[in-house]
Amino acid sequence: MPGKIKALWFFCIVVIVVGFLVLAYKGAMDNARKQAKIASQSAAEKQKEQAKKIVKIDPIKKIRELNALGKYQEAVDLAKQVAEQFPDHAKIQTWLGISLVKTGDNAQAITHFIQAAKNDPTDEKAHLYWGLTLAMDGKIEEAIAHYQTVLEINPEHSNAYAYWGASLNALEKFEDAVSKLEESLVLNKFNSQAYGVLIDVLTKQKKYELAWKKVNQARADKIVVPQKFIDLLAKVFPEPA
Repeated sequence: MPGKIKALWFFCIVVIVVGFLVLAYKGAMDNARKQAKIASQSAAEKQKEQAKKIVKIDPIKKIRELNALGKYQEAVDLAKQVAEQFPDHAKIQTWLGISLVKTGDNAQAITHFIQAAKNDPTDEKAHLYWGLTLAMDGKIEEAIAHYQTVLEINPEHSNAYAYWGASLNALEKFEDAVSKLEESLVLNKFNSQAYGVLIDVLTKQKKYELAWKKVNQARADKIVVPQKFIDLLAKVFPEPA
């Protein structure tokens, strides 16, 4: 076979082989892209289905139940999962913050109360628990500001008055504390927290007989007052016969 023909024949073979490899590679890449697209669509569908399931079970109710059972980290995990799906949902942010407080992560909790308040400025629960978390950290004045915000949103919020009174008690502003606690009880005479703090304030003011009167009022209405407040009162002034 002449040299030129032989070289041309060899060149043709090389071209055919290279072309075959290129086509094979292209086909493999196209197939890989198709498979990746299918996998991505499948993952997206699964994510949507998961989100639908979360919504169907009422995530806030489930988060509350987990907290009530003491399963705080599970509550946090579920709340985070839902918050990723619905980042603008204020109540989810609030319950994520509440769950984080239960785990002891107050700093992170506050970031979610802030986000909840941004998403919905009328979310009174976000401000209430924001205030409580600040009070737990000893930031009493800042806490009071949030209780005031709650009352601007809902002037008949008994607990906001109760926690405001508790904060004033911590600041030893006893007269003001009594005023807020009594307002709390006007709105809800069964508020055991308000009763407890009121008894504590009256004890500190050495108004022992009035404090016992409040204890008896609570008992008459079958309100369970935190025992620690009654014990402190009994320690300094035994219950009258």
